[in-house]
Amino acid sequence: MKQHFVYKDTLKAACIVAGLALSGSASAGLINNNFQTELSGWSADYHYYDIANDTEHFFEPVTDFGNFTDNFVTGVNSVTLNTSTDGSNDYFGFYLFQAFVVDQSSFELSLDFDASADFATVTLIDDNDDVLHDFMTGGSSVDISSFANSTVSLQFGIEDFDFVYDDYLTISNISISEKSLSVPEPSTFAIFALSLLAFGRRLQTRK
Repeated sequence: MKQHFVYKDTLKAACIVAGLALSGSASAGLINNNFQTELSGWSADYHYYDIANDTEHFFEPVTDFGNFTDNFVTGVNSVTLNTSTDGSNDYFGFYLFQAFVVDQSSFELSLDFDASADFATVTLIDDNDDVLHDFMTGGSSVDISSFANSTVSLQFGIEDFDFVYDDYLTISNISISEKSLSVPEPSTFAIFALSLLAFGRRLQTRK
């Protein structure tokens, strides 16, 4: 009997742990954030209910996104996660994530999202499973400069609880801005040296 009514906080915590465990080695900087090469660089888990055997499966790794073309749909600078059913299986949960090392030059991570789901999550977490930022409650951008050289994971997910598989979550416009490099003021000695050089050249032109 289908009964996938899981407490949201428990589910979120479990997803975070599983996501980091399955991320493998982190890339140096977020890659394919515009989904130009579809889902290259991203990892995913899914939850489903096997109707014939009356069993539920949680945190199964997606090994081939080609088998889930209805559930992970990439567009121009976006990806949409969808729940669905095909008569044999009810696909009631999907999570997409990528672990990466924050570059020293990184300043702000921002994104847009649109969701209609029984449960949805858009978070940035660290390698201790702590939530660094919840984009759904804390705003669409976060200062990541203090996480330089640290491994973090960007994670998105949806879950269905009412057996109506029309849930979706769209993530778009993921970007990381860089710190502006301030131009140091020339030192007094440098200014003095340049002045002497200019004065010397002026004297030579008079001869």
